[in-house]
Amino acid sequence: MRNVFLAATVLSMVAGLAWRDLGAQTSYPVVGTPQGGDRRGGYSQPDEEAQKVYDETGALPRLYADPKIYLHNMTLLAHVPGRFTETGMMTIGGNRYLFGGGKVLDVTNPKEPVVINEKAPNGEIAYNQSLQKWILMQTHQCCGVEQDVVQGGKPLSTLAPPPGTKLGVTFYDVSDPRNPVELSHFSTGPGSYGVHGDGVYYDGGRYAYLASRLPGYRGQPPYEAIEPILQIIDVSDIRNPKEVSRWWVPGQKMTEENDFLNWPESGRFIEQSQEKNWSPDWKYDYLHFHGPCIPPKRVEDGGNRGYCSWSSLGMRILDFSDIRQPKLVGTADISPPFDAGIPVHSAYPMLERKLVFINGETTRWDCHEGIAIPWVVDVRAEKSPMVIAAFPIPKPPAEAPYNDFCLRGGRFGTHNPQEFKAPGHHRIDLMGYSWFQGGFRLYDVSNPFRPEEVAWIVPRQGERRGTEASFIEWDRNIIYVSSDTGLYIVSTPALGEPVLGPLKPERWNAEGLNIGAP
Repeated sequence: MRNVFLAATVLSMVAGLAWRDLGAQTSYPVVGTPQGGDRRGGYSQPDEEAQKVYDETGALPRLYADPKIYLHNMTLLAHVPGRFTETGMMTIGGNRYLFGGGKVLDVTNPKEPVVINEKAPNGEIAYNQSLQKWILMQTHQCCGVEQDVVQGGKPLSTLAPPPGTKLGVTFYDVSDPRNPVELSHFSTGPGSYGVHGDGVYYDGGRYAYLASRLPGYRGQPPYEAIEPILQIIDVSDIRNPKEVSRWWVPGQKMTEENDFLNWPESGRFIEQSQEKNWSPDWKYDYLHFHGPCIPPKRVEDGGNRGYCSWSSLGMRILDFSDIRQPKLVGTADISPPFDAGIPVHSAYPMLERKLVFINGETTRWDCHEGIAIPWVVDVRAEKSPMVIAAFPIPKPPAEAPYNDFCLRGGRFGTHNPQEFKAPGHHRIDLMGYSWFQGGFRLYDVSNPFRPEEVAWIVPRQGERRGTEASFIEWDRNIIYVSSDTGLYIVSTPALGEPVLGPLKPERWNAEGLNIGAP
């Protein structure tokens, strides 16, 4: 039944003329870029030494590093060295502060960012109206796949977090971004492996949504002893967070064997779990809540939906009408057949258009798996969400020394969409995605059946994964691109003229977010 959507996609594209409210494709004053990957040139076979490295790590040794920055329809405003992943923002009046890479940057003037704190926590940031404070939620987990399996250590499924390991989430008062103050810690408890950082959401309201690795739920030996499920906590008393509820796909709980055996992936899952010797050629089936689970409107404000990413188990729409007992509304599933990496890593709702954008995460190096891409999902019939289009695969610029990003080395595929919690209101005709070695790409999605690139930046090549994430200030028309070679601050005519100074946000993208902030 999962493959039915492929035929439905074609029919939906033909039916695109029925979307009369969307109008014609937006026109931008840019030169069009080629769409799709170029597979000419092939892949070189590794020599004996390279093969040895691959057998031990699952990645070929890098033959070169590309020192150039490539831009199309973008202007580089500033660059901050260091490794940056996800970022979050707070404001005080018109001044703007960006958290990321263990730093806090004053980006009030985006052309001259100033580091004001070099030992800051990273995490989800929002203004808590009842406390009248900016709050940051930091995640803690234990025992990564690479350190325990790939690099020759003991299988993770045989390990336990060392005594005293901090697991769960910690809340900080960051109202003074130069001096964060710890307020409380919520522990996921004995036998757990903590909370996955990509899978959390906190909007300053009563509830926080966690991707928690709790005892009693299925893992995938030898990679993961426990894989995450959704855990919702009540933080109305920020100094004493409490669990409210959990939700998981039936079969994730260890006692739900029959449900698990009904998963199309269960056969390969069982086969690899029984193998004694790990191989980098194994296909890891991500069968867990990867997150985040985004409620576009807070439950306490009348919101009742969450859009959640469940890896190979698809995008799940949950009903939060009773937050103590979340219920499944609908599922959009692309795996199989599209099972590269983490097939559904993130879900970005754009409910003004009854659309949700989902994307995967590439996990293997050097394209030794399919390339994870973004997809467009029609949620007008939310009990039966329909995938209606795929995004084009980026192609390197003509001046690059490779004609396929697979040849650049490292990961190539998507990781994160633009941050949902951002000042201003998102453009309903634009979407941005990080592509690891493919950089950051901005797309025109005014025609949901034909997303098209309008601007991009490919940062300097680093030693790790490439471009991780992005943050767009919709009211100041500024984009922050996080990578392993630094934070790149850019503007583009596709957004409009950037505002290069203080500006107090009139609103934030998520409904009700940061109301009352100073």
